[in-house]
Amino acid sequence: MTENMPTALFDEATNARQNPQFTPNIRELNTYGSYELQNPALILKPHDVPDDHVAYNPSSIWTITNKNSVAQDVMFVRVEPNRSSPETSHLGKAVVRPYIVDVKNPKEQPLMPYYDASEIRGEDAALTRINRRLRSGKLEEIWLLSCVDPKPKPDKHNDVHSLCTRFYAGSDLGKLQHVADGPEWMKDIRVAKADGPLGTELEIYGRPQPMANSGNITHTTLNSIDDLNSDSIMAAKFIHDRLLPIGSGVWGGVNDVIRVAAKKYILAAHRAWRTGADGTGRHYESVLFGHNTITNRIVELGIIATADKFPSGTVKDDTEVDLSDVVFTGGGYNGSLKYLSFGVRDGNLGIASLQRASHSRHRKTA
Repeated sequence: MTENMPTALFDEATNARQNPQFTPNIRELNTYGSYELQNPALILKPHDVPDDHVAYNPSSIWTITNKNSVAQDVMFVRVEPNRSSPETSHLGKAVVRPYIVDVKNPKEQPLMPYYDASEIRGEDAALTRINRRLRSGKLEEIWLLSCVDPKPKPDKHNDVHSLCTRFYAGSDLGKLQHVADGPEWMKDIRVAKADGPLGTELEIYGRPQPMANSGNITHTTLNSIDDLNSDSIMAAKFIHDRLLPIGSGVWGGVNDVIRVAAKKYILAAHRAWRTGADGTGRHYESVLFGHNTITNRIVELGIIATADKFPSGTVKDDTEVDLSDVVFTGGGYNGSLKYLSFGVRDGNLGIASLQRASHSRHRKTA
């Protein structure tokens, strides 16, 4: 909803979306593809979430074999009180909780608790698989879970005093250990396996926000999880300063990283700006980018989802911000785009399948 957006901000948002230098060429389209949303649905709220709480902003989905050798699709979900105001807030009260999801029947089967892993205090979980090298020299594939840990101001409970992203790693989702923290005030830090001779290399995507209503995407490659820390993440450079220009009022970040070819990745991301004459509204959209880490070229593959693509549902009860036009990208399915999860209106969980478009249906990204 942009009809009431201040003109200057609307122009910046339009320019950020329509910059021709981020239009993919035919070769890039053949590599990354373009995608269409199929069967968007809201996932039934878990039974263990109270009526006065909301569940939203999920992680990516991974198939896990449980202790009884049964394969289950699992994701972490943000759960918190459904109330944000100057007097009371979700800040410091949210947890990321593991659930089993039925990706084929999301409208019929509510999420079920996954008891082989524990919840962690924080928001907006990301879950991925990476490699680390053991002392024996053997490579081990492990889980890496991250979430944002915000602290409220003591006198304004709905205002953030500080935040950082915390990382937890381990071979067993039920035994994750805290291994690193990101820089202060940086959300949307995403980590993925990188191609490299060591076998432990990592692609790191960050989102510095040097001023309010800002945030562009940075990238760097690290040799291993041992190098993951606040300084190494902060040292990453912007992929392109005009992608989400600082000071434009448009911001965004990476939510999941999907490898499609050697050193080429699809970034499942979000892009956002304030809306309404008073700026109290928020527009969030789910967008895909293609990133070549050799040339550092990034292209836009298209807008995947907006809130109006999903059925009506709960809108987060926030007295200061209108969240009805928000869709926040979650992540893919086992490192692919077969399914993509979403947070919808800060009050619901969403899921959809993605269909790769044929050449005849490719649309240029303005």
